[in-house]
Amino acid sequence: MSCVWAGRMTSCRWFAAVVTLSLVAWLDTCTASRLMELSYTFNVDSPSSPKLRPFEHVVMKKGMNKFGHWVELNDFCASEHSGTHVDAPIHTNKDGWPLERIPLNRLFRVPGVVIDVSDVIGSTSNYEIKVKDLERWDTEHGPIPEGAVVLIRTGWGLKVTTPRRYSGIDKHNKLNFPGLSEEAAGWLESYGRVNKKGRGIVGVGIDTMSLDIGQSVRFPAHRRLSQSNVYGIENVANTHLLPPTGFLLTILPVRIGGGSGAPARIVAEILTKEELNSASAGLSTSASPILLPTFLMLLLLFSPGL
Repeated sequence: MSCVWAGRMTSCRWFAAVVTLSLVAWLDTCTASRLMELSYTFNVDSPSSPKLRPFEHVVMKKGMNKFGHWVELNDFCASEHSGTHVDAPIHTNKDGWPLERIPLNRLFRVPGVVIDVSDVIGSTSNYEIKVKDLERWDTEHGPIPEGAVVLIRTGWGLKVTTPRRYSGIDKHNKLNFPGLSEEAAGWLESYGRVNKKGRGIVGVGIDTMSLDIGQSVRFPAHRRLSQSNVYGIENVANTHLLPPTGFLLTILPVRIGGGSGAPARIVAEILTKEELNSASAGLSTSASPILLPTFLMLLLLFSPGL
C-alpha cells in the first residue's frame, strides 16, 4: 500500500510540476501585453471646449502639518465634459443611461478598433465623416467585434498642443473641427442589428472635442448614438499610435451620480500574437481572473506533499 501511495504522490508531483510550468508560461503570455495611455492629463492644459467652464485647481494645503507630517490637499472644479471624458447616453437622450448606470461590461476590457479617416479629412474643418468612410474600413479589416468600442481617428489629435488649432475657434466664436455625420452615426448605432452581433457597438470615441462637427448646433450624431445607449468618448489621446484592431479598452469615468458625463482614464491593452490567437480560437482574454484560481486549485489538490 505504501508503495502504491508513494507512486501516486510522485505522479501528483509530476502533474503539479506540469501545471506550474503551464501556469508560468500562461502568465508570461498575459503580462506581455502592452498598455497605452489614451487620456490627457486633467489640468488647465487639457483639451476642453472654450465654451465650457474652464478647469480650476486650488491648493488648499501644501506643507508640513503641526505633527510634522507632509500634507497636500487640493480642490478642483470643471465641466463634466472637459478633458478626455465620457458622454453618458442621458447627455442627449432623456431616457438614456446616466453615467453610473453604464454597465461595467461595456467599460472594462472591451474590444477596440480604430477607424482612421485622417487621409480623407486632411485639413478640412467641419468634415462630416460619411458612411462610405466607415464601410471602407469594414471591407479592409473585417467585421467590428460584438461589444466593441470604435475609436475614430480624424488626425485632429495631433493639433492638441495648439488649442486654437485644435478647437478651430474663429472670429465669430464658432468651433471648427471634423465629426460624424448623422448617417455615419446611424451606421455605427445599428451595426449590431444589421450584422446580427448581439449588443453591437457599445461606445464611440473620437480625437476631437465632439462626436459632431465643430459648428453643429443640433448634435445629430450624439442623439443617434444615445438612442441605443451607446456612450461617447471625446478628446481621445494617442489614436495615431494604436493598430486598427487587436487591442482591448478599459474606460474609467468618474462615477458621478446622475452625471451626463465625466472625465475619464482610458487605457488600451495591445494584445500579443498569442492572445490574439487565443481570442480567435474562442478563448476570451477576460477569462484571466477565472483561470488563475483554477490553476492554483489544481496545484493544491494534486500536490499533497507540497
